Amino acid sequence: MLLLKSFIALSLVWIVDTQLFSPCNGKSALNDTCDLNGDCDNKGSICLRGRCRCHPHYQETKDEKGRLPKCSPLPAKVGAKCANKCREPLFCRNGECQCVQRGTTRISNGECVTTSRVGDRCSRHYDCTSPFSACLNSQCVCISGTIQQGSRCVAAANCPLGGLPGQSCVRKSDPSLAFNIPPNQDNCPSGQVCVTAADSQVGHCCPVVCPLASHVDVKYSCDPDAVPALKCPSDSHFCHLLSDGSFSQAVCCRRPCNAMAPNALYANNQCIPRGQLNSACTSNAQCGGGEGMECMKGQCQCQQNFHPAVDVLTNPLKNPSQSCSRDCENESLSKDTSCMKAVPLNSLCFIQKQCPQNSGCYRGRCMCRCGFAPKNGKCVEIPAPPTTTSAPAPAIIPGVPINPGSDLFNLFNQFLGGANGKGGINFG
Repeated sequence: MLLLKSFIALSLVWIVDTQLFSPCNGKSALNDTCDLNGDCDNKGSICLRGRCRCHPHYQETKDEKGRLPKCSPLPAKVGAKCANKCREPLFCRNGECQCVQRGTTRISNGECVTTSRVGDRCSRHYDCTSPFSACLNSQCVCISGTIQQGSRCVAAANCPLGGLPGQSCVRKSDPSLAFNIPPNQDNCPSGQVCVTAADSQVGHCCPVVCPLASHVDVKYSCDPDAVPALKCPSDSHFCHLLSDGSFSQAVCCRRPCNAMAPNALYANNQCIPRGQLNSACTSNAQCGGGEGMECMKGQCQCQQNFHPAVDVLTNPLKNPSQSCSRDCENESLSKDTSCMKAVPLNSLCFIQKQCPQNSGCYRGRCMCRCGFAPKNGKCVEIPAPPTTTSAPAPAIIPGVPINPGSDLFNLFNQFLGGANGKGGINFG
């Protein structure tokens, strides 16, 4: 337990002291900070433990002056010329790539191929090439949750959204970039979608289902650009967003209760009247499900330590509040049914109001806005360049057009969604 506490403490120190990736400077060069592979600019580089580093099939090289680092492919053929390193499992000897001679290695089409089976000796996890195996006590073994069959590990196919797995399939596009999965993006039958593991295009078909029915109403679409006659009708249907972490899809599902009916709320297998603050009720389910509001003496009232939610549109007479929020020391730090606390720079955050002045909540952490730099726990404005010299060009962010007069904060907005004119940074 003491060792675990020490590890957690060291991890927290590493998180606070380590410089975090900032979108203000565009993509990161080698050895600079990153969160995702897409943050890295160099070809052949990946984000590994918070830094852009060369993929194992590449090595870092520099020009003759020792500058401009880049990732160069490692020689991968037996007999290929090498300086000091080859693509594993090859090794460099006498200026040529040679194959490691051991029981799990063979030469195929001039390439050195390593395969391992469960039970083989190992020294590192990636020595175990059999799926779902890992190196434990210098031996390749099956990880927890899998079954050993002979010399390999087997993991059962699973449908994360429910239903039974079907035929094998190939995903042809990246559905996470689309609101609706494009037609013919995989080779699954109608009403099914191809579910794959990370970084894989091959997977298995799974049924697309609604939370309260077995089938999606394919007559309608959740595409916001669909013609009115084909849009999912909000009175009798609702758009349900499905996601398994690698794909997302909005499907049209049938409402159990019509939204225009007096009894529009579905709870406990019944259609009952929906309650709002101060309206009549018979159960907590009508009052926001009992989250911050409950049914007391036949009326929806705020629970103890909650008060009627207030915003810029609320008016006690013309537009009274319809929900309750938790009592917090600072009203702006009230989020749903919780109270958020103000946190220092680089700390975890949920809403903009938690972060210090001139910073924003980006990827769950408080970071300085563009045009500001961290200094002694505060975000200090970066001084303007001398008027006697030309102003430096703004950071180039791939895919974001630069308009004359754009400042760095506007670029930050464009980078996080404002480039298409439909959005920007939302820090709260």
